Amino acid sequence: MIKARGWLLCSVSIPFVTLALAGSTQAAIADPPETASEAVAAPSSDAETIVVTGSRIARRALDSSSPIETIDAKALETRGYTNVAQALNELPAFGIPGSSPVGSGQSGLGAGQNFVDFLGLGSQRTLVLVNGRRFVSSNTSSIFGPAGGSGGSQVDLNTIPTKLIERVETVAAIGAPIYGSDAIAGTVNILLKKNYEGLDLDAQNGISQSGDGQDYRFRILAGRNFADGRGNVTVAAEYNKATGLRYTDRQITTSDNRFNQSAIPGPFAQVPFTDFRVPSISTSGIPLVGGAAFGLDFPLSPQQSALFLGSASSNFGVNGPDGVSQLRFTPNGQFETINFGNTIGPAGGFNVFTSGGNGFRLTDVENLQTDLKRYNATLITSYQLTDHIRLFGEAWYSASEGRNLTAQPAYNSALFAAAGQRDGNLIIPLTNPFLTAAQRATIQTSINNNPNSDQNSGIVANQNYFYLGRANYDLQAGVTTAKVEVARFVGGLDGDLHVLPGKEWKYEASFNFGKSTTTSNNPELNQINFLNALNAVTDATGNIVCQPGYTNSAAATISSTCAPLNPFGNQISQAAKNYVTSIAHPESRNLQYDAIASVSGPLVTLPGGDLAFAFGYEHRQDSSNFDPGVFDYGSPGRIAGTPDVASNLRTSYGRGNPVDPVYGKFHTNELFGELNADVISPSMNIPFVRELSFNSAERYVWNSLAGNDLTWTAGVRYSPLSLLTFRGAYTRAIRAPSVTEAFNPTSTAYFFALDPCDQTQQAAGPNPAVRAKNCAAAGIPGGFNALSNQRSFLGYVFGNQNLQNEKSNSFTAGIVLTPKFLPGFTATVDYISIKLKNAISQFTASQVAAACYDANNYPANPFCALITRDAAHQLSNVGTSYFNSAEDRYKGIIADAHYNIRTPFLGTDSGLGFNISYQYLDTLSTAVIAGGPSIIKAGTVGYAHNKGVVSVDYNNRGFSYQVQVSYIGKANVNPNTPANFYSIPTISPVTFTAMSAAYDVTKNLTIR
Repeated sequence: MIKARGWLLCSVSIPFVTLALAGSTQAAIADPPETASEAVAAPSSDAETIVVTGSRIARRALDSSSPIETIDAKALETRGYTNVAQALNELPAFGIPGSSPVGSGQSGLGAGQNFVDFLGLGSQRTLVLVNGRRFVSSNTSSIFGPAGGSGGSQVDLNTIPTKLIERVETVAAIGAPIYGSDAIAGTVNILLKKNYEGLDLDAQNGISQSGDGQDYRFRILAGRNFADGRGNVTVAAEYNKATGLRYTDRQITTSDNRFNQSAIPGPFAQVPFTDFRVPSISTSGIPLVGGAAFGLDFPLSPQQSALFLGSASSNFGVNGPDGVSQLRFTPNGQFETINFGNTIGPAGGFNVFTSGGNGFRLTDVENLQTDLKRYNATLITSYQLTDHIRLFGEAWYSASEGRNLTAQPAYNSALFAAAGQRDGNLIIPLTNPFLTAAQRATIQTSINNNPNSDQNSGIVANQNYFYLGRANYDLQAGVTTAKVEVARFVGGLDGDLHVLPGKEWKYEASFNFGKSTTTSNNPELNQINFLNALNAVTDATGNIVCQPGYTNSAAATISSTCAPLNPFGNQISQAAKNYVTSIAHPESRNLQYDAIASVSGPLVTLPGGDLAFAFGYEHRQDSSNFDPGVFDYGSPGRIAGTPDVASNLRTSYGRGNPVDPVYGKFHTNELFGELNADVISPSMNIPFVRELSFNSAERYVWNSLAGNDLTWTAGVRYSPLSLLTFRGAYTRAIRAPSVTEAFNPTSTAYFFALDPCDQTQQAAGPNPAVRAKNCAAAGIPGGFNALSNQRSFLGYVFGNQNLQNEKSNSFTAGIVLTPKFLPGFTATVDYISIKLKNAISQFTASQVAAACYDANNYPANPFCALITRDAAHQLSNVGTSYFNSAEDRYKGIIADAHYNIRTPFLGTDSGLGFNISYQYLDTLSTAVIAGGPSIIKAGTVGYAHNKGVVSVDYNNRGFSYQVQVSYIGKANVNPNTPANFYSIPTISPVTFTAMSAAYDVTKNLTIR
């Protein structure tokens, strides 16, 4: 099978060729239909009465008052999806995943996890169920977790075995009254096969056209009935391994292309530059005479030019000031000239980046796809104890291991701190034994000839040391691994009751326990041992050794024996690497207990059918415990000059800030009920009122953390004709604060931010006049150039135990077309509107700054108190937290059409299936403060206004063939900016094409 996968997060496609072999004996499910249907989003059979997602009352799938999209088992097999998240992310209604194995910025606390994001409202607002029951979350309760600062109870879809899936249903908006918190955007319900009997084995292998990115799996599904069919045991097991990729493995992602202000004024504020580089940073080291970084201010001031190994100058050229070459070390420790490339930004402005040259390239240290290894084992059993009582149980074990191939290194540069501090330039004695005599002489000459010897420039007369800037990639390669293990047990009973004459009720009682544990192994640079190893001397015998009298770090490293470290080039011995490397072992553990009891069935007979009900009680307890481990927690000792927060009372063993443990728990008691009234049916023969039904659901929640709240929905279905049905629902949903959002201690972190007072950003605000006025009131001069989006700065994050439930009001309205004159055709079109108030979100540093300077009540706006600037007006500290202040909006249209037709002219028993799934995204926005200016996401990359999937299936006896085309429409670079802000304001549409074929060699063997 040839697959074209579109990874929206990094705007790149990876084509695969996949061969799968499958063999099975008898299966309990029906054979595939002779006509081709069942592609992505194909519906269940209209005639089948089942419990569909979004209700506990049995009905047909098309009888729902809200849109339901379905992915069935055949669709998963046809495309060879190795993970259900891949199938969901191809549906137009799903946005950029909250976490996935694809893209940079993978967390060391859960790399490779798969969280889906329905309607783009956030993965924490998409509820994932298995067989209608909650599944334990694997999200780490830390701001450094896989979902970043986004708290929530996201389910890692790596833990679900694909072979066991019967179908996956997604329903928009209405899930909260039926299932409780978190279903604000919608619900994903994964339904498993029942009473399977037989044996099914398959193997699949895929590789990219570049010969890398291998992805293979082995699966087994076995089931057997016993006790004359009263009982069943089904076992599923799966092993899957996907090989990771780096940004540099693909040409399209190797070059770091970005927008920036042009050096020459023009009609556009931002123009594109190719191949962004940071010439002031090198993985092999840059020797400097002064203690600051170069490349910050062009043209160079006399003090800044003194930082180069060469004569003083005030002009910046391609190869350094006035043609004087700036030197750096090569990997083998020799001097070479830095090629600065081309200047970026306006003359006299600040910018650490240049275009081209041979400087440090950030894409060299970015993951394109994480290594991922998964193995799952699941047992499902049931036994019909009596005609009215059935016992059932589930046992799950799943493990997934994600491995980052690379990450940004630990830096030593004046971009991040003053010389001599842990992140600043290293101070190296001229007597360092790893320097050659020629190198020592070159550096000494530059010091002696420099006319700017004063304390302000960091240069003193007769200076016997120099400074070294270095990106320590060879010491901290970023190869982090995280293993997620899930154990889950479900037990219960269900059956039927006959309380009222002629009325059969269904009941179910179940208990669900889940435990998810994430353990990580992260190599980290140990700062104390690093300084010990740098302090190298020559002993009496001529050997290079560590300076005697050193004291090892209290945090263990791979080796406790000090070995001298050569920082010039990339010649560090393995002994030195072992001495300076600690392995951090953070661990996260989530526990979930969930007990549910419910009963449903008809109450009375109405003219058009039954008045049916469902009623039940649920008790749920969730807890999360994150332990950063000894290394990440740090040692006692206050960090000087930092805010008075918990993690600043400890000193880091490494380069990152001390990480705080997080623990919290909450429980809920919930009563829920549901009614469905079939008022008019076709048998009543009422003109233009063929069918009419009403439904409603309510749930009252007592949450130990967020208090009490009510969620409810009301819906209607009206069919004037057999071919046309109208449906609609109004829902009030809630989402309770998660452990991360409520209990995260005040913790320091490093941020990047777009400074709204930067000269290029003042016109980008929702009200530029207000932004400019407030920036001027803050004392920020005109033409200010911010560095906060180019280098990180210190900040802090704190939880908020006063958070309340999020509350949303949603409205869905749609039509269902089933014309009898076109047998096999079904189409649905639904309008969805969701307004989320009191939205809980961790503001980014950019959002905090924007909320302050875009406010009409500056500086009284509370966000302004979280911002600190230094003497040069640069952002130096920003506090962020979780607030109930945001307002999110979604408006869109979701449409599906399916048409199956027999085609005897293409083969005696052949058939064609046509399937279309489409979303028009009208509105997707976030207002940081309710009623304030909105940040528009609709129409941006990943959230194009138009997205669709079209598939055509051909089936003829044992042969099947499918072509699927995914379309992603035009996207804006940033719709929150004026029309003339970017010289290239839009990105062209893109399509991805996938083809698959399968042939049944025998009844029990299929080649796909």
